[in-house]
Amino acid sequence: MAVTPTQFARTTRTSANWSDAKRRVLAAYREWIRAAPEIQTMYSIPFPVSAIRTRMRQEFERHRYVDKLPVVDVLLVQNNAEYQVS
Repeated sequence: MAVTPTQFARTTRTSANWSDAKRRVLAAYREWIRAAPEIQTMYSIPFPVSAIRTRMRQEFERHRYVDKLPVVDVLLVQNNAEYQVS
């Protein structure tokens, strides 16, 4: 099955409040975790899916204590750009 460039495209938007930002971050995290097996296959990564998921979680945990809503929005935009490339 061919992947079109706009298949994973998301529109850029800002979070209305912290609960909206949290919901968006959790949705992004779940998308990455669910895509781990496909990413492993697509890029022929020689690690088990569990190791890939652990690394993904580490990247999300790295930004866990960001306390400014605009910064969270920028991180979400960067996340969406990286997810579209993968």
